[in-house]
Amino acid sequence: MNLPTDLGPVRGKRILLGVGSSIAAYRALDMASQLRQAEAEVRAVLSDNAVKLVGPAAFDAITHQRTIVSLWDSPHAGEMDHLAATKWADWFVVAPATANLLGALAHGLGRNALETLLLAWNKRPLLIAPAMNPEMWRNAAVQANVAILRERGHRFAGPAEGRLACDDVGTGRLAAVEDVLRALVALMEETEEAGAAGTLAGRTILVTAGATREFLDTVRCLTNPSTGRQGFAFAQEAARRGARVILIYGRGSVAPPQDPAIELVPVESAGDMRDAALEALPRADAAVFTAAVSDWRPAERLPGKPKKEGAPSSIQVELVRTPDVALECHRARSAGQVFVGFAAEVEDLEAQGREKMARKGFQLLFANPVDGAEAGFASESNTGVLLGEGGLRRDLPLAGKDRIAAAILDELEKRLAGR
Repeated sequence: MNLPTDLGPVRGKRILLGVGSSIAAYRALDMASQLRQAEAEVRAVLSDNAVKLVGPAAFDAITHQRTIVSLWDSPHAGEMDHLAATKWADWFVVAPATANLLGALAHGLGRNALETLLLAWNKRPLLIAPAMNPEMWRNAAVQANVAILRERGHRFAGPAEGRLACDDVGTGRLAAVEDVLRALVALMEETEEAGAAGTLAGRTILVTAGATREFLDTVRCLTNPSTGRQGFAFAQEAARRGARVILIYGRGSVAPPQDPAIELVPVESAGDMRDAALEALPRADAAVFTAAVSDWRPAERLPGKPKKEGAPSSIQVELVRTPDVALECHRARSAGQVFVGFAAEVEDLEAQGREKMARKGFQLLFANPVDGAEAGFASESNTGVLLGEGGLRRDLPLAGKDRIAAAILDELEKRLAGR
């Protein structure tokens, strides 16, 4: 077999190899072997039916890692493989990918271990190597699923043309192992070059994140459940693209990112965030307002900690409006600065988002629902609609907050390029 001339980029990388239930599954063993010889770490995950075609013991022997065939057989107490394996891996290759698996990927199904791991993968584009009967590959539904996956940034190797195991001739064969590995190397190099080149090099991005707190007394406060995850993801992605980031963040349950390109500015109240944002704004090319800023604060802050014992059964607290951080920054902005807003809503996403976008001068706004279990406050994923000047409207399906940040930054880059 002719191998790629240079598998150097895979050295030291951790690769998940997803194996679907195609007769071509046996060729994934060769793929795993070549990756291991190139000094990559490999762990295989097999679909329920793939194990009927090639045994997990073969992958165990080649990879020196326990093959994942179920979410219920982790050797480590308390470990959930769909989280542990995806956190471990740097890259995820799906070879072979059946029509059924492409459909599950496109529509977010998690019916077995492999599909569930794919749902939990949000780091980088997948490399997908399809394999199926030519008539299945030509099917409109399959091609629609492929289009969805390409739109999300995933890459394909093959399928190739030729004679299949069923004796049909056409496009549907799993691409040659060397072609799949060559595509993986190209994807690695392209991704790393994009980060090194820095599509936002020379730019400074201001990001607000997390919840603010408004104190009634020394210990009691008004706040909200925001953890800062979405803003932190935005800061990390902007830094990865070469930007200098000023991250102004309120309190949350998630630690802020530690990166030399990210200047951390912790704050407490809405007033603190407003002051810090206005101070940093002249240095910024763009400002991204993800923070969940408290809208109200107690009119008077009580000294100490008033005791419950001996106090009346109810008290009245007067609330007054806090500063509108984004609006005050809008009034102080310089020509050419691009503003991105976030609108956490429970109904009428687009209508509420468009109104907020106009009122606060945002060029882009992401409106997201916060009343669901899988998105919004304190979740690791998000979904919503991205709105923009010129009639932009783009639905962003449920994905990790890093993927949401990347999609929004793609649009922000376009607007910065034109200024």
